[in-house]
Amino acid sequence: MTSQAGTSRTWIITGASAGFGRAIAECAVGRGDNVVLAVRRPGSVADLADAHRGQVLVVEFDVRDTGRAGDVVRSAVDRFGRVDVLVNNAGRGVVGAAEEVGEEELRASLELHLLGPAALVRAVLPYFREQGSGTIVQMSSQGGRISFPGVGAYSAGKFALEGWSEALVARSRRSGSG
Repeated sequence: MTSQAGTSRTWIITGASAGFGRAIAECAVGRGDNVVLAVRRPGSVADLADAHRGQVLVVEFDVRDTGRAGDVVRSAVDRFGRVDVLVNNAGRGVVGAAEEVGEEELRASLELHLLGPAALVRAVLPYFREQGSGTIVQMSSQGGRISFPGVGAYSAGKFALEGWSEALVARSRRSGSG
């Protein structure tokens, strides 16, 4: 994760309150990059925003609210002039036997792990194409490659994200776009 001397990247990171998302955000601001923290609870990243006021924009965003994906991307462009990296990191484990996970919980998991990331990708791609560059990081897990009893709902979303992302990569390679 290095930038050319004198340049900074602009990142959008979902799920930046803790874990990998938080670590990626801290690394990016530490090297001088701009970061849009798209989080459900803005207070969870207030310390990072306060410490890096010129580099960090906090946007309250629930990834399941796909209709707001374009707002998040526009916020980044309005504040920093561009977007260079989208990190779809938000996620949540869903544990329960197949017959125990209700439709509402299953739907919420699919919205969080597939539909939300897909909406953000669709929103950012026109900017990447106009710029001629951009990077998409889809955070998945072993649950996107193999499933186990009790985690089928979680794995369903991650399997779907993996398949959708493979198709996206294949299309970009064929068309020559990033």
